[in-house]
Amino acid sequence: MEDQKVAVTGRVMNLRPSGAKLIFIDLCEDGGKIQVFATAQNYEGDFELVGRTVKRGDIVGINGVPGKTKTGELSIRPTNI
Repeated sequence: MEDQKVAVTGRVMNLRPSGAKLIFIDLCEDGGKIQVFATAQNYEGDFELVGRTVKRGDIVGINGVPGKTKTGELSIRPTNI
């Protein structure tokens, strides 16, 4: 069964790299917040480019699969940014 994909946009409020292949990005829009759980394994583009170019304050659009992290936080695992 294929996972349901979603698309969201928001302003980057925080970026937390966790090694070369994982980045946590906090997006905010209209008073709501969602975490992006970006891994090189799930990404369909140049993952290193994301880490070099996306900065705090940028407005980004994300397509991906919703889910939760190990700590239970609502997240999106993007296929592209």
